Amino acid sequence: MLSTVLAPTVARGAIVRRPSGEGLVAALNADQRSVEVLRELRRRHGDDPLPLGYTGRRIALVLSPEDVRRLLLETPETFSPGGAEKRGALTHFQPHGALVSDHGNRPDRRRANEEALALGERLHPDAVTLAEHADEEARSLIRALRDAGTLSGVLDWARFSETFDALARRVVFGSQAARDRRTTELLRALRRRANWSYALPPAHARRGEFLDRVRANIDRAAPGSLAARLGRPGSIERPEDQIAHWLFAFDAAAVATFRSLAVLTSTGPDVEAVWAEALAEDGPDLPMLRATLRESVRLWPTTLVVIRESTRETSWRERSIPPGTAFLVLSSYFHRDPTRLSYADAFAPSIWSDGRAEKEPGILPFSYGPAGCPGRDLVPLTVSYLLRGLLRDGHLRRVDRSPALRTEALPASLNHFNLQLTLTASQ
Repeated sequence: MLSTVLAPTVARGAIVRRPSGEGLVAALNADQRSVEVLRELRRRHGDDPLPLGYTGRRIALVLSPEDVRRLLLETPETFSPGGAEKRGALTHFQPHGALVSDHGNRPDRRRANEEALALGERLHPDAVTLAEHADEEARSLIRALRDAGTLSGVLDWARFSETFDALARRVVFGSQAARDRRTTELLRALRRRANWSYALPPAHARRGEFLDRVRANIDRAAPGSLAARLGRPGSIERPEDQIAHWLFAFDAAAVATFRSLAVLTSTGPDVEAVWAEALAEDGPDLPMLRATLRESVRLWPTTLVVIRESTRETSWRERSIPPGTAFLVLSSYFHRDPTRLSYADAFAPSIWSDGRAEKEPGILPFSYGPAGCPGRDLVPLTVSYLLRGLLRDGHLRRVDRSPALRTEALPASLNHFNLQLTLTASQ
């Protein structure tokens, strides 16, 4: 039972995705099956978190959206965001990151992250610079596609992720870091080990090289970059660990962005509204494009399981659960709940502007509460500029062999490794 629920996460890789695992999950419809198992468990056992034992670990499956709210809002005092599995994974490349810091260090590190990433601000103070970086990378990608030997070339995951990695380095460090592929390659290698959490020891030499490169990039960070905001003298200790997490998180944003492009090859009023904004809006505020990214993460979460570890005994409706229990929130189970959400399987960007998404405690594409993602405003903003730059070029078309996406009934899984698109000039 628990193996069925966790199988998609284990197969894919929690920290960096495995192409073979992603393909297997999609082929077996494992995402849909795990959601169905949780629905049946809730029907049989009620709303309380369901305690289970797994490889000697105390685990509780969260089954009610109201309990998701409690877990996230009572972080970090009652429910720590840095449980054993998460600490084991993130230590491979950011041993002093805010998310896995102890209670003494977490507040200052969290505050520095929030200030640098401008949490709570619709437009980041450096929004103009973000847009310039996104436009430059969009133009570079389009040129590469058109120089590929055909009229437009094919945009696959390898080509798109290379562009997005360059954009992430620009945003974090400045334009001079756009070609610093080595830093990204080192991080990806460390993240492959991090998939095994504490089952593998850290690769100390490789981690040291990676963090040294991050520090060097911080020292030469350009004005208007995120690193320049975080790395001001005296602002925070070990800024390299915080920035390592940003680079890691941008990879998930790349996956969500590529899936967004796939959705925008379909038809429907909401898709048309997104295209209209991309083609007509020159200003910095692109609400429909930001919502498109959020919808991609709702429909196909990049954080498959949210974990909170209890620091004390907790009381629920009909049971008490001991301290040291890892509470597991399966994102898709709540994001695709047809009993609560009329738009469960549909592309519905308007839920991010009309208040519907905010009212649902189980919808957590970027998490929320005291340990929610501090980049949850920055990332959709950055992606909105890249999407605009790509869509303005002309017609977007899906050319892989998978079935066309229907925005009113989207599949439970979408394997980004298999997506192939073309961008052709408007006539």
